[in-house]
Amino acid sequence: MKRHIKILTLCLLALILLAGCGTNTVASNSKKAKAKPKIKVTAQLVVNKLKEKEGQYMTNISTVTAENDPNKLLGRPNQYTEKITWSDSRSQNSNVDCSIELFKNKADADSRKKYLETVIKSMPMLTQYIEQKNNVLIRVDGVLTPSQANEYINVFK
Repeated sequence: MKRHIKILTLCLLALILLAGCGTNTVASNSKKAKAKPKIKVTAQLVVNKLKEKEGQYMTNISTVTAENDPNKLLGRPNQYTEKITWSDSRSQNSNVDCSIELFKNKADADSRKKYLETVIKSMPMLTQYIEQKNNVLIRVDGVLTPSQANEYINVFK
């Protein structure tokens, strides 16, 4: 009988020790609570960030819709899903066109960037500064100086 009590005691002790090696649910729940919620990137969010830093130069800000998209690409397969354009007041040309284009995925943004770069190489008068971050493109008109364009691009990055 004493032997059974010793075995039972050892088993209980082993169980207690094993339970202590498990994960602490309170600690792991608090780690989850501290994690920042993932922010959904939108074209408007990017433009708002640009306006915080470079807003004094941004004029004629316009959200592109399927009805007013001059390229007729908004929402089409493999094309941008959101687009916002603006002009820069530092240019003498009121048609300075800068934009944020948001795509469904990085691959679609990669394709668009490659296409734009090909067109720009074949028609230098259409020069633009183009930068990509994941599924978002920023396009800054080439009439701006490199340092002016980099003001937008640095905020974008």
